[in-house]
Amino acid sequence: MPIHAVLGATGNLGSATLRDLLSSDIPDLTINILVRSKAKLLGAFPQLVSVGNANIFEGPISDEAALATCVRSASVIYVCVSTNHSGHTVDIARSTAAYLIGALSQLREAEGPEYKSPVILFNRSLTLSKEVQLPGPVFMKNFFHFVIALVYDDLERASLLYDAAEKDALLARITVDAPMLVDGDGTVATSYKLIRSGTSSWFLSYADFGKAMVELGQRRGEFEGKAVGVSATGNVRTNWAPSLWIILLGLRYRLLPF
Repeated sequence: MPIHAVLGATGNLGSATLRDLLSSDIPDLTINILVRSKAKLLGAFPQLVSVGNANIFEGPISDEAALATCVRSASVIYVCVSTNHSGHTVDIARSTAAYLIGALSQLREAEGPEYKSPVILFNRSLTLSKEVQLPGPVFMKNFFHFVIALVYDDLERASLLYDAAEKDALLARITVDAPMLVDGDGTVATSYKLIRSGTSSWFLSYADFGKAMVELGQRRGEFEGKAVGVSATGNVRTNWAPSLWIILLGLRYRLLPF
């Protein structure tokens, strides 16, 4: 019986990933979910009260006991604890990686030779990809990298931690790179494709990204240790207001770091 663990399921990405897992046809799947607020999760997914294959663990990512219990025996772990908002200090990706690596280290020590390395799906960004390019001139990618540098630096620090853990055979990792994510309220995926090189779309809906995450979890044997881009191939409902806010917030903290 495969266990898939979702870390953070009340945000846009976690909700989209959980929604697709609940409707998936993975045989005998058990879904473990770690959230800060069980009440908020059940408000968004009331069906979790009655489904028999989901376990909810309440607590912050720093709760070592809850985190370790959630990821124990998981074959796939979807890391959906993230932010795209700049601030004086952005440390959510790195700290999440550190807590997760700590929990897996404890499990390996306790389980000994019975321990099996899970596959971690790490949500990064196409801006950081060396293989897949965003459309348009290079200066646009450089502009976004400058504006949201604090968020990207956090992702890079997390990536270094996962690198070390992967070399130690504690986990295997799939780095999932998306373009600008939009339509957080949308629940219907249109279409997307997984790409290892070339040019992506500018935008991708959260619904499509969540579906791609679950597909990668099922096809993990093909992509372990690799970075994979996700590009929209269907219509994407674009709302510029949240994206502009992310850009303005990033500029504020880059130009006025106090």
